[in-house]
Amino acid sequence: MPTQETLNFGKPEKKRLNEILALFEDAPVTNYFEEKRAKKGGCTITLYNSGKLSIQGADAAKVKEEIISMMGLKEKLVIGIDETGRGERTGPMVITGVLADTNSVREVRDSKKTTDIAKKEKIVSEKMFGSVSVVLNARLIDLCRNKGKNLNELEARTIEKIAEILSFFEEAEVIVDGAPLKVQGKKIKFLPKGDDLEPVIGAASIVAKHLRNNSSDKGERKTWKKKENSQN
Repeated sequence: MPTQETLNFGKPEKKRLNEILALFEDAPVTNYFEEKRAKKGGCTITLYNSGKLSIQGADAAKVKEEIISMMGLKEKLVIGIDETGRGERTGPMVITGVLADTNSVREVRDSKKTTDIAKKEKIVSEKMFGSVSVVLNARLIDLCRNKGKNLNELEARTIEKIAEILSFFEEAEVIVDGAPLKVQGKKIKFLPKGDDLEPVIGAASIVAKHLRNNSSDKGERKTWKKKENSQN
């Protein structure tokens, strides 16, 4: 019975991926957003411009493992951190950290590019070692802002605590999606567009979005501004 497997790769990895696919039987692309197609073991392999790799066929799982092996991808533990809801007018802002092996969560990507959040959250929950999430409801955001604290401060302090908790269990590289914030931890790295480049950040994005989607907090942020930027 045909099955489908999905992997996601960042731009730095696509060169090697194209080299591997060139070793397989070539197949014509069918859409402008497809970068390359190939066939292997009765499966059709499609590489999209976004870095998504789709493998369809009865032996999809086997072909997936073969590609991962050929890529030379070794276990790499990462604490990926991302947030959702920062710029929204209502509801909570959720900041999540996930501790996982990069290769184990390549099936997911940035929540903004994911339709079935609940399904992908189940994958992350199964594959990760653990996670820490902090939910800041609208009333708490207003309370903090009225005391002179801005969103950058709230996010930075939360990131520090999440990194501290997960690092207690296992030392791992800490990578946060987005532009740098003023944090105390020297080991905390920021990566713009990280949710597309580092799978564990994408996994954190999925968990955060799932929590926000299921939150009962629909309150309006009284201190909300039209453009929630890095200065707020």
